[in-house]
Amino acid sequence: MKSGERLALAVVLGLCVLAGGTAGATAYAWRRAGSVRIAVHESGPGGDEFSMQLPGLLVNAVIAVCPFPEDDELNARLHEIALILLAVSGRLATLPDVVLVDVKSDRGSVRVEKSGPDLVIRVVSPGERVEIAVPVESVRRLMRKLEAEAA
Repeated sequence: MKSGERLALAVVLGLCVLAGGTAGATAYAWRRAGSVRIAVHESGPGGDEFSMQLPGLLVNAVIAVCPFPEDDELNARLHEIALILLAVSGRLATLPDVVLVDVKSDRGSVRVEKSGPDLVIRVVSPGERVEIAVPVESVRRLMRKLEAEAA
C-alpha cells in the first residue's frame, strides 16, 4: 500500500470515527433529555384528538436561548419566590414518584405528579382531557433560570 493510499485510508477512518462519535453523543443527549408530550382529547360527537411529542433537547435549547421579557411585575413576583424555586429545583429530581396536586370537583379534576423522569399534568373536564408530560430536567432548568433572573 502506497503512502498516499494509507493517508486516504487514515482520513476516511478518522471521519468515520468522528461521525460515529458525534452520532453516539447526539443519541445519548437526546435520550437523556427525554421528550415533552402533549395530548388533548375532546369528548363527544365531533371531538378532536391532538397529540404531539417534542424532543427535550429542543425544549432545553429554548429555555437556554430565549430571554425573559422586561416586566417589572414579573420580576417582583420572581424575586418573592426565588428561594422557593431554588429549593424545589434542587429537590425535584430526587423525589420518588409522587402526586403533588390532586384537585377534584364536579367540573373536573387537575392532577400534577412526578412519574419517573417526567412531571405530568392532567386536566380532565366533561368536555376534554389534556395531558402534558415534561422532563424533570427541563423543569429544573427553567426554575434555575427563573431563580437567576430574580436575583
